[in-house]
Amino acid sequence: MAIEKKNYVGNNKVRKAVFGIVFIVFLLYAVALLTPYFYGFVISVKENGRAFMRDPVRITFPFYFNNYIKAFESLEVEKTGFFGMFFNSIWYSVGTTLFSLFSCTCTAYVISKYEFKGKGLIYSTAIVVMMIPIYGSLPARYRLYTQVGFINSPLILIASLGGFGTYFIYIHAFFKSLSWSYAEAAFIDGAGNFKVFFTIMVPMLLPSLSALAVMSFVGAWNNYSDPLLFLPKMPPLASGLYTYEFNMRYTANHPVYFAGVIISLIPVISIFAIFQNTIMSSVYTGGLKG
Repeated sequence: MAIEKKNYVGNNKVRKAVFGIVFIVFLLYAVALLTPYFYGFVISVKENGRAFMRDPVRITFPFYFNNYIKAFESLEVEKTGFFGMFFNSIWYSVGTTLFSLFSCTCTAYVISKYEFKGKGLIYSTAIVVMMIPIYGSLPARYRLYTQVGFINSPLILIASLGGFGTYFIYIHAFFKSLSWSYAEAAFIDGAGNFKVFFTIMVPMLLPSLSALAVMSFVGAWNNYSDPLLFLPKMPPLASGLYTYEFNMRYTANHPVYFAGVIISLIPVISIFAIFQNTIMSSVYTGGLKG
């Protein structure tokens, strides 16, 4: 008994030491991630651009929070003000999220739950397409979008209805893990394919879909490369702030610019804070009752 107790105490000390080291490593990693945001806030509350140029990283007092008001007044790209860019970010991010997840859900459901010729070929094609470098297809995409009138138009959201991509792989795996017994029971009761899909299968997938929706929204909100090419005259915040900084890099009021950057982070941080449990769990619980 004495030997077993000694081994238990020794193992407990090792476990605590390992947890302590892991905690310190992740704490340092978290500090490294938060440091740029901290200095971005420090710059955003400086008095003016000259104070920033004299000492970019020094914390100065008092804080000039009126820079955040000036951000709404002075940040403008392609005759689109800050409110306009904020609105563009909302419709672009929400539309991209809804369209992409809806098309991927429909495609993944059909491929995972129905048997038909060419099913394996379609799935393999989806995997191969994901291996093609994104920037390698940009010239073809730009020419296609120009010809169909997607450039500088909300119609660009239609391009999100591809039905494949990373989210397709995730949703396909989710549907594969769902028991088909739920659908069979509904078919016996007289339900059709659409009713089974929208009232049984999709609701069972909602926790996972909500996690993907949050990640898709954050990705679309922070995406600046696509709007930079396809929406140059209707810039969202990400591409608008990038263009503003690039065009005015020698004359811009940097504190006001960083105030706009901090404001653009608020929706993303808020959504992540609200749905962080959903993102982390991303699972569903359920079962058949006999």
